[in-house]
Amino acid sequence: MATRTPIARQTRRAAPVTPIAGCLFLTVCLLLGGCDRGTSGRGSSPPDRASPASTTAVGARPLDPRAGASRGSGECRLPPLRQQIAQLLLVGFPGTALTAANRWVVEQGVGGLVLFSRNISSTGQVRSLLRHLQASAAIPLEIAVDEEPGRIARLAGLVAAAPPARQLGRLSPARIFRYGLQIGHDLAALGVTTDLAPVLDITNAAPNSVIGDRSFGGDPISVSRTAIAFMLGLTQGGVTTVGKHFPGHGESVVDSHRALPVVDVTTSRLEAWDLAPYKAAIKDGLPAVMVGHLLIRQLDPQRPASLSPMVVQSLLRERLSFGGLVVSDALEMDAIAQSWPLATAAELAIEAGVDQVIVWRDYQQIPQVIDRLENAVRGGRLSLDRVREAFLHVQQFKRQHAWDNCARIAAPGR
Repeated sequence: MATRTPIARQTRRAAPVTPIAGCLFLTVCLLLGGCDRGTSGRGSSPPDRASPASTTAVGARPLDPRAGASRGSGECRLPPLRQQIAQLLLVGFPGTALTAANRWVVEQGVGGLVLFSRNISSTGQVRSLLRHLQASAAIPLEIAVDEEPGRIARLAGLVAAAPPARQLGRLSPARIFRYGLQIGHDLAALGVTTDLAPVLDITNAAPNSVIGDRSFGGDPISVSRTAIAFMLGLTQGGVTTVGKHFPGHGESVVDSHRALPVVDVTTSRLEAWDLAPYKAAIKDGLPAVMVGHLLIRQLDPQRPASLSPMVVQSLLRERLSFGGLVVSDALEMDAIAQSWPLATAAELAIEAGVDQVIVWRDYQQIPQVIDRLENAVRGGRLSLDRVREAFLHVQQFKRQHAWDNCARIAAPGR
């Protein structure tokens, strides 16, 4: 195979097909009359929106092609530390068209961008914006969006609509798969690479429940069956998926955008109930998990799940044997921001085992976050191995293969 440089655009590969996924896929193919197997240096202050971009940033120029080695060469050449750190950020950005401000965000070398309503006006506009932003990136960007069935749908009107997850949960897996397939296809056509879905929380959908009808059901079996069908549809449609909000909002009535929810459940209940959909989804190829801002007293009475090594490392990585990407929920949410500044929270999250942190609003603080993480490594608070592991998980999730040798070399030592 020819040598690939770090900035080469990679062809997306389908996720591995498990027996459950294979049966569902075959069922849908029969129903639809056939399936197409193809899938469609330092940061500076952000420039004024009216001024031209003229900043020097970690991602402003293409990476040295020698920074990554071909998969067959047996070599491992990682980018400089600061570039690795920048790739751990998934960031919100301003504007509906290419501007000095949003180009500055990309030039910081961030791993990806998140679309919000402030970035969306029409199909052609979104497609053009994402195309221009990708062209500004040294390493291809992950482009993420919250496009759930129902009320949390940032691209409503631009992609296929679906009823709330709770209503979808009453349908057959084959029909749910078709909803996911169409949404995934529409997202991919716009240039979106990742849907921050499905929701794997189990809830009774009571009016005062935070998750409510975003949940596919009220018990582990129904949520596992239906959420996985939606996940597989999205995947076949051409986008990667992120299950959320680990280890489960459950019946919490506190919104983590406003305060820190405290979940008092026994470990046996958590194991048998809230974790069941994650176990099933991981078995069927879930590539990423978003950890919620929840305080699970029985697991860690001090830190929210998103900042807790007990939750991320001991529970998700070790007990559930999850080897994919771990993402934090947005760090500016009050559940975190009331106790930790943004850069401090980012350091604690990465230290806990999170690979990618979401900064959805305060994009001007990107250089400060990168500085904090870089100083944490150089000061011995954060291990270089942890940053390297997180960087490789991000690249594997984005299907950037220039550093595959590094992942193979690292694996035996884990």
